[in-house]
Amino acid sequence: MATAETSPALRADAARNRERIVAAAMEVFAERGLEASTAEIAARAGVGEATLFRRFPTKEDLVTAIVQMQLEGAAEVAASCLEEDDPWRGVERFLIEMVGRASEDHGISDANKERCMASPALAGERRRVLDLTGQLVKRAQGAGVLRDDVAGQDLMFLMGAVASVGEIPFQGLREDLWRRYLGVVLDGLRPEGASKLRPGAPSRKLIENPDPV
Repeated sequence: MATAETSPALRADAARNRERIVAAAMEVFAERGLEASTAEIAARAGVGEATLFRRFPTKEDLVTAIVQMQLEGAAEVAASCLEEDDPWRGVERFLIEMVGRASEDHGISDANKERCMASPALAGERRRVLDLTGQLVKRAQGAGVLRDDVAGQDLMFLMGAVASVGEIPFQGLREDLWRRYLGVVLDGLRPEGASKLRPGAPSRKLIENPDPV
């Protein structure tokens, strides 16, 4: 029998609170960086600070939850891109959508996020994204529209590299400057005129199960 603590209504309310807290943290970190206070996040989410700490005892727990949501979002985008009739369009769309998202995420793009990205708790999410990007790559290679020395995990590194253009500390740069460099990357992914890549792609196992930082 459901108790007051385990009733469906209470569980649903707890899930909504968690979603509100994570969404608020993403907004606040993007605006103010990781120095933003938990009190500000709680206020933005419309919950008490005690509720926030029950769900996320440390700020790193909160960042991990944000990264988990982002990895889940990446998996959804990749799965959608696999439905594209044109295999090249699937790869292209994945990179465009994911770099666009990453370029807006300036609030937690630092060492804290990197530690959370490598968290053992997110191994399942990393594996899911790697499976899907691997499928995107193999499908495009099978169609002869993607160079044959690229691996699914390369897409993740290329995405991060292009998104980092937004962190260049010069005033007046266009917010969508990343599109220029993604265009260069996309051209480089084509098989025509491709030169041998050195070194090889990073090990998938290294990404799935990284050593703790």
